[in-house]
Amino acid sequence: MEEPLTSIGRALGHPTCGGERLKVFRDAQVETVRLRVGPMRVAPWPELDGCLVVLFTSRSGSTFLARELEGAFDIGLMRESFNPKQIKGHAAADIIKKRRGAWFALKAGMFGVIAGELYGFFDAYLDKTVFILLVRRDIVAQAVSLEKAEQTEQWHSTDAPRRLAQYNSAKIAGAISRIAAGVEQLRLYAERSEQPWRTLIYEDFSGRDFTPALAACDALGAPRRDAGSGFVKQPVERIGDAVNEEWAARFRDEMDPATSERIERYMAAV
Repeated sequence: MEEPLTSIGRALGHPTCGGERLKVFRDAQVETVRLRVGPMRVAPWPELDGCLVVLFTSRSGSTFLARELEGAFDIGLMRESFNPKQIKGHAAADIIKKRRGAWFALKAGMFGVIAGELYGFFDAYLDKTVFILLVRRDIVAQAVSLEKAEQTEQWHSTDAPRRLAQYNSAKIAGAISRIAAGVEQLRLYAERSEQPWRTLIYEDFSGRDFTPALAACDALGAPRRDAGSGFVKQPVERIGDAVNEEWAARFRDEMDPATSERIERYMAAV
């Protein structure tokens, strides 16, 4: 029987809480997630043959990638299962029980990874987990997409924009800093996991040639889906438009030397 838990230590059943892995995140980030998920619930962990986790920063094409991987590999539905909004009030083990197949897949931004650690998911399954670090090479386009989505609250094509977006170079520059820092934290996390992982560049499959993505998952041991499984992929429509292109071009013309150097460092790391 599951029970509500009011502290991280009791939720995990031990004090390590991810140990060195969690240290890549700031204490304030961990505390923010802890407060957002509230009292944590636990239940017995089900058996898994494997787990595929896509690490991503916002507007890097994670939904576009997830839908393709769902169709090609027997990993169930890849969702932000440990996003604090999704996991709050639930036991992580119960979310896993609802999977389809022997593998469990999820995509996780920074807060999703932290939540997974706080719930003990990675301590329970780390030896069966493989990671893909999803990175967008064009960080300016990614930052523009993020700023536009935050203003309009239109994150997917199925969402209706709630307000008009206004160009703001300072906020786009801030988004670039957040994205670059987030990618570095997730990279360090993957390294400290000491588990198999691959970096996947969005631009390498954004033209719908998913060969690099399929090769990465094959190399990580994800099971291919049977051709006759009858699985139907959900379509994903991109919401980038001429406004995105206009903002990105304008920002590149106007950005200061400090931002330009930050982008160069990011590109060198990618």
